Amino acid sequence: MFEQFKELKNNQLSLMKNHSEQAVNSSFFQNLDVCCQIIADMIGEKQIAEWTNSDYINLSRQLARKTKIRLSESTLKRIFKKFKTSERYYPQKATRDALAQFIGYKDWEDFENREESKPQFDSPKVPNGVYVPDFQNKNRRIWLISATFLALAFILTMIVLKPLARKDNVADGVRLSCLNPTGINPHSAIFKLLTKNAQIDSLKNFSIEFADGRSKRKHFLNPLLTHYYEVPGRYYPKLYYENKVIDTGYVYLQTKGWAVTGTNQFDTIRVYPIQRSFRLSGNEEIAVTSAEAFQAGVDTMRTFFVTFSNIKPTHINGDNYELSFELHTSANRTGVRCSQVNVNIYGQSDQHYFSIFKPECTVWTSYQFSENEKYGEEYDLRSFGHDFTKGGILTLRVVEKKVSLLINNREVYSTNYQKTIGNVMGINISFAGIGSFANLKLRDLKSNELF
Repeated sequence: MFEQFKELKNNQLSLMKNHSEQAVNSSFFQNLDVCCQIIADMIGEKQIAEWTNSDYINLSRQLARKTKIRLSESTLKRIFKKFKTSERYYPQKATRDALAQFIGYKDWEDFENREESKPQFDSPKVPNGVYVPDFQNKNRRIWLISATFLALAFILTMIVLKPLARKDNVADGVRLSCLNPTGINPHSAIFKLLTKNAQIDSLKNFSIEFADGRSKRKHFLNPLLTHYYEVPGRYYPKLYYENKVIDTGYVYLQTKGWAVTGTNQFDTIRVYPIQRSFRLSGNEEIAVTSAEAFQAGVDTMRTFFVTFSNIKPTHINGDNYELSFELHTSANRTGVRCSQVNVNIYGQSDQHYFSIFKPECTVWTSYQFSENEKYGEEYDLRSFGHDFTKGGILTLRVVEKKVSLLINNREVYSTNYQKTIGNVMGINISFAGIGSFANLKLRDLKSNELF
C-alpha cells in the first residue's frame, strides 16, 4: 500500500514538473521568436521564411563580428526554425547571450526582463443621463459586425494611404549620387542624397546597400555617407526608402591588366592584394601560388579565395558576347571541398554572374543574368555542378539576351533575361583556394571587338 502511494505521488510530481517545464519553455520560445524577428528586421528587408543559406551565412558573420561568438549556419537555421524537428531546438546559454547582445542587451536574462509597452485601448464610455436601449441578442450581433467592418475598413484605408502619403512627402524626388564613382583599388566612395526639397525628413528611413558582398545595409544619419571598397570591379549600390529600392548608383574601380586579391572566409574586414604581374598575351596561364598568397597575408590554412580582376571600359555589347577560357580549380585541400569558381562579367547597369561547384555541392550554386537570379537552395541547378580540378573549358555565350552555358563545348544550361546590362566594363574570376586559367577570350559577337 505504501509503495502504491509513493508511486502515485511520484507520478503527480512528475506531471507537475512537466507542466511547469512546458510553461517555462513556452515563455522562452515566445521570447526567442521575438528576438529572431528583431534580428531579421535589423539585417534586411526579407521575412524569415524567405531567408536563403546566404542570409544565414551573412548573419553568422555579423554575429561573430559584433559579439565575438561564432554560430554556424546550421545552428542559426535550427534557432530560426528553418530546420523542422519534432522538438524545438533549445540553444545553450552562450548562444542565447550572443543573440541578445546582438540586438543591444547585456545578455539573455536582460532581454527576458525587458519592459515592453503595450498599447492601451480605452473602453467606450457612455455620458451620464444618456439612455442606452437594451438590444436583443440578434441586433447586438448586427451592430458588432457592422462596427467591426467599419473599423477594419478604416484601418485598411490608413494602411494603404499612409505609406503613399509618406512617399509623396518624403521619398519623392530623392536620388542617390556618388560624388566620386570612379577610381582605382582601394577606393573611398562618398554617397549623397539628392532631393528636390530643401530638407529630407526622417533620414533614418533611408539606407544604402553597397553591393560589395562584404557590408550590410547602412542607414543615413546625415545626407552624406562614405564606404570603403577594396576589390576591383563595378558595383551597383541601391538606395532604399524603408524596405523598397528607389534608386541605384554605381562605383567603378578599374585596373591596369590583371590584378589579384585574396580573402579569408568570414573575414569581412581584411582584403589582401597579391603582388603579381602578368603579360597581356591571351594564352598565358594566370595564377598565383599558395606561397604568394601566404606572403600577402592570406591564412592559407583556412578557407580562402583568390580573385583575378581585369576591369576596364569596352564597347563590347553585354547582351551579345562570348566568353571562353580554360581553367583548373583547386585540388582538395584544407578548407576546400567543393572547389568552386565564380565568374562576374560587369556591365554598365548590371552584371552577369555564375558559380560552378563540384556535382555533390550544387546546393551552393547561384547565378544572376541581369534581373534573372536563381539559387541552388531553391532551384535545380545541377547543370552548374562540374569537377574542374583536372581542367576543362568554360564558355558563356549571350545572344540577344539569351544565355547559354557550355562546359567542354557542350551546352549544359540556357536561360534569358529582359533588362540590358549595357557594354562590358570588366571581368572577375574567383577561385576557392588556388586555381588558374588561360586562353581567355571575350569578344563581341557582332563587331568582333576583343577584350
